[in-house]
Amino acid sequence: MQEYMAGQMPDFKDIKYVRPSVEDFTEYVKEVRLKLMTCKDIDIASDIILEYEKRVSGFDTQYALCNILHDLDTSDEFYSDELEFFDEAFATVSELSAAVLTSLLNCPCAEQLKEKYGEMIFRKAVNQKETISKEIIDDLTNESSLENDYSQIQSEAEIEFKGETLNLSMLNPYLESTDRKTRKEAHIALDKYYEGKRETFDKIYDDLVKVRTTAARKLGYDNFTQLGYKRMERYDYTPEMVKSFRDDILKYIVPITEQIRKLQKERLGVDELRYWDLPTLFKNGNPVPNVSGEGYERVAGNFFREIFGTVPSFFDVLSEHGFTDLLARKNKSTGGYCMYLEDYAIPYIFMNGNGTADDVATLVHEGGHAYAAIKSAEVSPFVECLSPTLETCEIHSTAMEFMSYPYMDMFYGEKAGQYCELHMTQALLFLPYGCMVDEFQHIVYDNPDMTPEQRHEAWKGLEEKYQPFNDYGGKMPFHEMGGAWMKKDHIFTTPFYYIDYCLAHICALQLWDESRKDMKSALSKYNHLCEAGGTDTFLNLISKAGLESPFDTGVIKKLAYSICSFLEL
Repeated sequence: MQEYMAGQMPDFKDIKYVRPSVEDFTEYVKEVRLKLMTCKDIDIASDIILEYEKRVSGFDTQYALCNILHDLDTSDEFYSDELEFFDEAFATVSELSAAVLTSLLNCPCAEQLKEKYGEMIFRKAVNQKETISKEIIDDLTNESSLENDYSQIQSEAEIEFKGETLNLSMLNPYLESTDRKTRKEAHIALDKYYEGKRETFDKIYDDLVKVRTTAARKLGYDNFTQLGYKRMERYDYTPEMVKSFRDDILKYIVPITEQIRKLQKERLGVDELRYWDLPTLFKNGNPVPNVSGEGYERVAGNFFREIFGTVPSFFDVLSEHGFTDLLARKNKSTGGYCMYLEDYAIPYIFMNGNGTADDVATLVHEGGHAYAAIKSAEVSPFVECLSPTLETCEIHSTAMEFMSYPYMDMFYGEKAGQYCELHMTQALLFLPYGCMVDEFQHIVYDNPDMTPEQRHEAWKGLEEKYQPFNDYGGKMPFHEMGGAWMKKDHIFTTPFYYIDYCLAHICALQLWDESRKDMKSALSKYNHLCEAGGTDTFLNLISKAGLESPFDTGVIKKLAYSICSFLEL
């Protein structure tokens, strides 16, 4: 996209979706594999690889475009049908891609290619060989279909509240209303919605656990946990290291969160702090942006111009050409993301602004992803190496949230300080929750024969461990029986992708701590990390950027002290 900053850039509306042909790609892959396995000339091999990567980029681009167009209007049956096509096609293409990378490993000039392009693509090739095979294509297709079933149901949620029919995003402002009665009623309405979906979601998740476990065993693993770590490309840390990290969060962070909740109870002036009180940190309500929804585009452009010192900012360019959609509306899918259109080297920012403090955090977060995608667009000829593994990607976005604090007056005016306090508090409260989601998945996939009731009991036990302050007041039966995990889409759609956020938080908080003393130095480290893309493993990338490992207990202890000082705890 960088060349677009000074030249012609397409408008999003002019990019046409065309269903890719799996049949053509299959025939093409046969040719590529044969050529690679017999090629002894590195220049010819490089040409073969580069042409193949263009084909992969084309498929990825159409898949991303289909997802975006579907999410902008989930009532459009055409793109719903196209996603069903990709459910099957993606599994097939993944297997074909793994086959090409295996051919790369066996190429007569593999060592020369490794010297030219670096080791990372070869590590990825080995990993793909260990996670994909023809034997599990049907399982992958089934898994993708089940994931889409969950997402579709969530996007179509209709909750009757105060005479309105709301989706999940539109209910959020009521969940943190300054009026305690309103937010209690909103939480009860949400509880009833999920109670009505409980059997459906139990069945979907049970089927997901079974199909993932089946795929893992076909590949020779004892359980899906082992395959899940391989899928997440965790090259340099293990489940044991993650458990140690969770233990550190329990030891150093959970006690601070309990203190925060005690102070919140006093601040709100309530006799008992109930679950419906938890989202509201301040008695007069959480700070809300003093910018209207329509103004987000303009102010976000100003922010990114200021922090990076570029005019126009990358966000200005994206916004001008329609690569952003920021406000919630009916029939729009929930959540927020940044999706990269590889053929155009342009990221797309999608979110559901609803007038709450989360809007700004989400906007800056996804902007961080977009910025990193642009910075690493030419770091490797391999599509697979443009973006790092997910915990590193989440540093790009989360660090941007924390480093934005000095600029929050743009969005909040005089309440900027209050927003920063809220955001940091929520970040601290998130760490135990993220660990809880991760431990839940370890329990489930290490014990795939658990019944739905046993899973709910496991979640209840984890809440008592990580969130001992949760009090549902006898009014939220779905939550009280241990069902709250069903609200978290990652548990259904991206297994084991949640501890990544926690690891990223610890790295991002290091950049925040440094930015308080020297913003220029913090941004330099941040840019170094973004520009490296996916050319190395997680721990190597952060080390090269000058950050310490989140698995180091001393780092968490030090950050805990800095945060307590910042929040005056």
